[in-house]
Amino acid sequence: MSEKLIHREMPLPEILVKYPGCRQILDRYGLLGCGGPYGPQEPLWFFARAHRIPEAQLLCELEQAAQRGEAGSAGPANDADFAAVIYRRFFKAAIVVMFTFGCVFGGINLAILAAKHQLASLDMRALIWSHAHAQVAGWVTFFVMGFAYQAFPRFKLTALWRPRLAAATLYMMAPALAVRCLADLWQKAAFWKVAGITAGAVELAAVLAFVWIITQTLRSSRQAREPYEKFIYLALGWMVAAFAFDLWVFAASSAISGYSEWVRFIGAYDGPWRDLQLLGFAGGMILGVSQRFLPFLYGFGEVSPRASNRAFYLWNLSVAGNIAFYSLLIHTRRPAWGAMLELSLLGLLAAVLILIRSFHLYSENREQDRSLPFIRAAYGWAAFALALLMLMPLYDFAVRRVFSHAYFGAYRHAFTVGFISMMIVGVSSKVVPTLAGINARERRSLAAPFWLLNTGNGMRVLFQILTDTQPWAYPWMALSAWIEVAGLIWWAIDLWRTMNHKPAQARGLTGAVTVTPQTLVSDIISRYPAAAAVFEAFGFSLINNPVARLGARSVTLQQACRLKHVQYEVLAPALLQCMEDSDREQRATHRTSQLQGLTALS
Repeated sequence: MSEKLIHREMPLPEILVKYPGCRQILDRYGLLGCGGPYGPQEPLWFFARAHRIPEAQLLCELEQAAQRGEAGSAGPANDADFAAVIYRRFFKAAIVVMFTFGCVFGGINLAILAAKHQLASLDMRALIWSHAHAQVAGWVTFFVMGFAYQAFPRFKLTALWRPRLAAATLYMMAPALAVRCLADLWQKAAFWKVAGITAGAVELAAVLAFVWIITQTLRSSRQAREPYEKFIYLALGWMVAAFAFDLWVFAASSAISGYSEWVRFIGAYDGPWRDLQLLGFAGGMILGVSQRFLPFLYGFGEVSPRASNRAFYLWNLSVAGNIAFYSLLIHTRRPAWGAMLELSLLGLLAAVLILIRSFHLYSENREQDRSLPFIRAAYGWAAFALALLMLMPLYDFAVRRVFSHAYFGAYRHAFTVGFISMMIVGVSSKVVPTLAGINARERRSLAAPFWLLNTGNGMRVLFQILTDTQPWAYPWMALSAWIEVAGLIWWAIDLWRTMNHKPAQARGLTGAVTVTPQTLVSDIISRYPAAAAVFEAFGFSLINNPVARLGARSVTLQQACRLKHVQYEVLAPALLQCMEDSDREQRATHRTSQLQGLTALS
């Protein structure tokens, strides 16, 4: 019986370098350009778990391809390669938004409010709405789009539908977002009113195109539909509704004037508007993706279909109830609708707790990963934020207020930064190194941004609530924003550099070398000294001369063959055979040393 060529601990680059024929099998199971031409630097067993492929089946198929010695391309097809890196431009756009109209602008707004000792300031409305739109339509939406374009096809073992159209949605969305954020600031001017409505319509068109692309991608899969997909589809529906309602709010509010009219308009529509965006779209998408992402990339517990369905109906019916009952409460002032609103909030919290329990998110020890603390903290903040919102009537009663802007703003910040942004940071820190072909263990720790984000978020929630009764809390509340910004800067620099990393073209984790016409002779000799005998047999008499070898560091196999009039097609198989023999001997030596060690211990 011949020795197995493929084993579960082999890194993907080593497999693809040695056995190019395995490429089509791995692409069929969702590799499709991830990590560059030779795949991410992860072991085969992790690839099988992440893509939910039976490990024994995958090993068998790869072994057969390796034994046959099938030829294969060095990388995926152009469209697959393009789709594999499409996320980068969306993630980078999101980071740019964060440091312009997003978090930085929000920090400035908060400093102004703190200086005025007033959180409910109508003259700050335009600045706050511009910042909020950038956060939702830029920071959150760009990350959702980039992640969906890259990950959803691999979730369903299919290809992204129309990748060039997918890329075009960014070029529609980005300039429209910039115009819309500026239009919020000067909405009363006729030019900016028309520009803002036009930009909002373009944003909605880009979102519709995104939803269509993702829907077509998921439908093209031959895989059976799974419970988590209901979250995805309905989150896409909430997304369309959120952007449509956002366009209406901008157009309708442009005709509002006077303090009392603004108070009525904001009181009636701000809550449902943000619930569509934050709970329906962003929250629903995160809860759905988590069910596919967390169990297979971190090894958490899988969510059963029954638990998934319970969480789905609880979450989405509660989002709808939250919007409906809030609107009825505002218009009728009847306590019964307030009670129903509280039940909706309880349903949101119950859905989050069901998923936390199903994942065993805090009860099991996991392999240390720099992104894992963000994931755990995010779900903790989600539960805390929703519990905080449920307790708001008690708080208002205790401080004798009809409505506390400070308390409600604290809840919203706990949910948006603590849950949504923390998940963005955690997920991106997990997937981007893999997609860039980098061993995640070689990346720097993210402990500093983790503690900065959580400290800043905790300070914001605490001191913002305290401003209702303690004026000294305002400066501390303002400071919290810049602590968060510092953490995000730290993380963003790390992520940007990772995205700019170019995957190795000829080496895997183990230093394996591929044989192509452009491979350097010196690379082969450095990794496989025994290959010198093969070169010598083909007439390369100076191959063992250190001086000659030093002077030929940049000589490729193709150039060397031309120099010695050797056919590359004849030399390459001989080199490959020598390299395989060397690897086989190395593995045998390793096993022998292990057995000797065990014998000595016994």
